[in-house]
Order: sequence, then structure tokens, then C-alpha cells
Amino acid sequence: MQKNRQQQEAIAWDTGPALVLAGPGSGKTFTIVERVWYLTEVRKIDPSRILVVTFTKAAARQMRDRFFARMEGSFRPVTFGTFHAVFFQILKSSRRYASGRILSEREKRECLRTVLQSSGVEILQEEGAEEGLLSEIGFLKNAGKIPEDFCSAFLEMPLFKKVFMRFQRQIFEAGRLDLDDFAAAAEHLLLTDRQALEAWRQRFSYILVDEFQDINAVQYRVIKLLAGSGQNLFAVGDDDQAIYGFRGSDPAIMRQFVQDFPGIRQITLSVNYRCSAGIVETAGKLIAVNKQRFPKEITAGKTAKDEREGHSKTPDSRGGVEESAVWKPLSGDQTVRVGSFADRRQQAAAVCGRIRDFYKNETAKTVAAIFRTNTDCVLLAEALGEAGIPFSMKEKVKNPYEHPVCQDLLAYLRFAKAERTRKDFFRIMNKPCRYIARQKVEEGQVTFSALCRAYRDSLHMQPVLLKMQADIGRIAGMDLYAAVNYVRRGIGYDAYARKQWRGDAYTQAMEAADFFQESVRRFDSLERLEEHMEAYRETLLQSFKKEEIPEHAVCITTLHAAKGLEYDVVFLPDCNEGIVPHKKSVGQGALEEERRMFYVGMTRAKELLFLGWVSGNAREPGFASRFLAECGYRETYRSV
Repeated sequence: MQKNRQQQEAIAWDTGPALVLAGPGSGKTFTIVERVWYLTEVRKIDPSRILVVTFTKAAARQMRDRFFARMEGSFRPVTFGTFHAVFFQILKSSRRYASGRILSEREKRECLRTVLQSSGVEILQEEGAEEGLLSEIGFLKNAGKIPEDFCSAFLEMPLFKKVFMRFQRQIFEAGRLDLDDFAAAAEHLLLTDRQALEAWRQRFSYILVDEFQDINAVQYRVIKLLAGSGQNLFAVGDDDQAIYGFRGSDPAIMRQFVQDFPGIRQITLSVNYRCSAGIVETAGKLIAVNKQRFPKEITAGKTAKDEREGHSKTPDSRGGVEESAVWKPLSGDQTVRVGSFADRRQQAAAVCGRIRDFYKNETAKTVAAIFRTNTDCVLLAEALGEAGIPFSMKEKVKNPYEHPVCQDLLAYLRFAKAERTRKDFFRIMNKPCRYIARQKVEEGQVTFSALCRAYRDSLHMQPVLLKMQADIGRIAGMDLYAAVNYVRRGIGYDAYARKQWRGDAYTQAMEAADFFQESVRRFDSLERLEEHMEAYRETLLQSFKKEEIPEHAVCITTLHAAKGLEYDVVFLPDCNEGIVPHKKSVGQGALEEERRMFYVGMTRAKELLFLGWVSGNAREPGFASRFLAECGYRETYRSV
């Protein structure tokens, strides 16, 4: 690969601190590898004194392998590693830490449960609560402090602080380490042991940091300690792609870096060799709205000829339906398009149809659908599965039909329309509460006559059972959609759910109920519904089996997981207010991170980018994300 002027300047930077702002597709990894080659082969720096640190094992392995290839198989003992690996090596060498002292995920959960119990906290019933609480604890460890605006989503703050301190004390007293403790432990060692600090400074006299925008405060302090007075610290990153605030990362550290190292050299890799000119221009409009950033002018490195060849086979007419009727051009070169849809199922069908067209005409294209969260992809996964289009998922997605609410509603349908089994009856008999006891239910199929006999001495139960019998009879004669609606509103399942779940759990329960009710509308019988649910379960299982996924399967992923990846064609569905930016993103800092996340999603696309949003209806209108407006999109006027 031929170097441009900015890359060459970064590669050949002499000594002292440098900050390289590397925009999307600007050759970041190439520049780092060439920089290491330059240090070892031109500057003749001892390779064993060079440290290249990044955040994932995959990234460290990729840089190591590319450097080995650049050296044409000639070995140089440069250290390529993750922050965790490097910090643990420091602790292992200087404090004799052994890998057996690292807490496993299971041990962390057990420790948390013990602490919660000793703190008088009831077992967290909300799904994902333990994982969420551990994530909050990890965030604070990485941040190195409790921010003033921090608020736990699971515990009141006085109780959370108590749990946090006890959790840390229990780990310390057991002589164990959590992964999130590595940076703080390494910092403590280097601050309290001058001899160890000097030894590690001698060991690594040249430090290169990849993905610098993702660094947290404690990691940054350790890196500064290691750099010492030599200050040969070469940091590469892009503050516009900082999207891991929930892990304690803070792009403000990049600006702090400039202040901490007077005379620092700042270089911007401003040529995007990945994306079309339209994608670069549109994404640039979006990210320019952020205030807390280094200003940049990113330009497209692809020539007009490259772009024509890249999407010359994408005519506007597909199967008799004009593409422009669904996906309207947003960029001048038509490589960015926007689609508006009445509901999410229609949106999923349109995305699926467009992907099917690509596969018919352009089998070599790589395609991705990128969502804000992994629960948003359900309808597209269903549509792709029904169309027989193979797909893979970067993150495991829970089957929505397995949500307790969906299982409750399904049990009502089965009990009314199929065999009246004890299993289904036990699931629904007290939803809502009817005070029916399990021991009153006879073996075999459940009958209301038997139940009435079992409660013959309880006069107050007779009308309850007769009411339930009448309700089940009504459901048996209804179509599936009307039956689910009757269970929710006529029988009172939604009211029961309001008492059963609270906060986010209740919101998720109602979303599950809405999903199930909308899903059953498409089926004329319970048998067809259950066949579909089983087929979808099998489709999800296949999407996780990497050895069975075709090479050009559609990739379904999230904005967070898509970072560092690229595809010929990218779909970003659900570009609605409340989804992107997420409804929980309150405050300027959170909003700017949401915008950076959307920018990352847009710049995964090499040739074509499709942005979809849902307009809804008069009862439940949807609104296009402000990010679409910032990209230049103007919604057609509609009366609501």
C-alpha cells in the first residue's frame, strides 16, 4: 500500500509524544505497523523495547501478524498486547501474581450475591440485574472514581456505594483480582515501587497505543507513568469513534493528552479509503454537530471510477418495483439512501427484499444490518429466515418467543385451542391471580367440572372458575390476534403484569406482549404459529454455528460490535427518536456518544448505506431520528 503524506509523517515521526487522529478507513493499523517497522529497521531501535498496546486480543494478534508479514517472516521481539495482558505481566513479574488469582465470571457473581445478602439486599429478580450491577461496578473501577452524575439503575446510591466497597473488600481480603482491577493494581505498584517503575521504563522506551479514544482514566495514568521523561508515547485514535463510555472510556482524555504533553505533535489521517464520497460527506455532516471533538476535514480516497465500478450493478429496478419508491437518495452520488416505513415489520420486509436482490445479482457483496441493541433485530432475523437467506449474528440474541410473557400468552392459546394440559394450566391459572391451588388440579387433562368439584366447599371460588371457563371458551372461538388481545385486556393479563414487573422490566414485558400479539396476526391457526416458532428457533441456532454459516451470509450486529468492521453494503434500520439516540441517553455527553455511535455505524459501509425509520400511525406515531436531519434528511410533512 502506498503511503500518503500524512501517513508518512506519522510513520517517520522522530521522538517525543505524538497524537495521530485516524478517521474511519484511514489506514490506522497500516500506519502503526509501518511505524514499528520504521523504528526497528530505520531508526534501529531495540525491538524488545517497543510496546504496542491495544484493547482486544484479536487486534493485538492482527497487528503482530501484519508486522511479521511486513518483516517477511524475520522475527523481531516487539511486544504486542492488550492493556489487561501488559498490566498483568507487570504485576506477575514485579509482584509474583499468578493467573489463579484472577476471578472468573462465576466467582464474581457468587461474590456479588454474598455481598448483596450481607448488605440486606433481596435477590435481584429483574432479568440481567446481576450482570448490570457488575457492569456498573466495572465502570467505576475503570473510571477510577464515582462521577458526580453517576446513578445506579439497580440500587439506591447509598446502598450501591456500600455494596461497591464491600465487593472490593471481599476481593482484596481473598487475595484475588478482577480484570477491572489490573490497571489500578499496576498503577499502585508503579507509584509505590520506584525500582519497578524504572525497570519498566527501561523495558519499554517506545510505547504505541492503538484505539486511544477507548482508554480510561486509570489506563491513561499507567501509560503516562511508563512513558516517563522520555515521553516516546505515540497514540493513535479517533475521538469521533469513542463509543465505550459504559466501560469507563472517555474521549476527553485525548484532549487531556495534548495538555499533559507540551510540544506534542498532532497529525490527522484525513483520507477515508473505505467509504464512498457520499457516505463520507453525509457522515461528516452528522459528526460535525458534536462540540467536544477535534475538528477534522475527512475526504474520500476512492476515485469516481472506483465508485462507479463498486456499485455499477445496482439498477433502480428490482423485480418490477422501483428502488426509489422505497429507498430515496440522500447523497448526491446516491450511495446513501433513506427509507420510511409504516411499521417495523414492513421495514424488515423491505430490508430483506433489498438483500435478496443483492444476492440474486451480486453474490460477492458483503452485507450487514446494524442495530442499536441486539433485541432490535428480531423482525429482520425472522424475515431473513423465512426467505431462506443465511445470516450470522455477532452477538447471541435471546429468542423473543421464549420471553415469559410470550410463553404465558402461548399457554392461554394452547389451553383454549388444543389439549388442556396441566403444564399450560399451571402457567396461566393465576395470571391474573385467581387463588387456584396446584394440589386441586387432578392428573391428566384439566377440566373445569373437576376443578369445581375440588372447590365444592369453597363457594367464593365457584364464580371465579366459571368466569375462567367462560373466558377460555371465548378464546377458543377467536382468531389468534383477537384471542391474545382478549387475554391481555379482557381477562386482565396486562394489569397483572403491571403489578408483577416494574420499571424497565414492565416496559420489556409489554414490548414482549406487543411483539407476540403482532406476530400471531399472520397465522390462521395455532399449529401454523407453533411451526413458525420452532423454525425461528432453529434459524437462530444455525446463525450461531460459525462452521455452518456461508461465507457471504448477512451479518446482523449492533453498533457497538460493528466497530472495526467493514461491509460493502450496510443497513441501519430503526433510525427513530428513542432508539437512536436511545431514550435513556440524557445530557449532552450521552447524546454526543450516541451520535458517535451512529457515525461508526454509517462508516462501516464501503459502497452503499441504507437508513430506515418507522413513521408509525396516528395512534402511535414514530419520528425520524434527529441524526437523520443532521445528515441532511427532511421528512415529508404529515398530519398526526
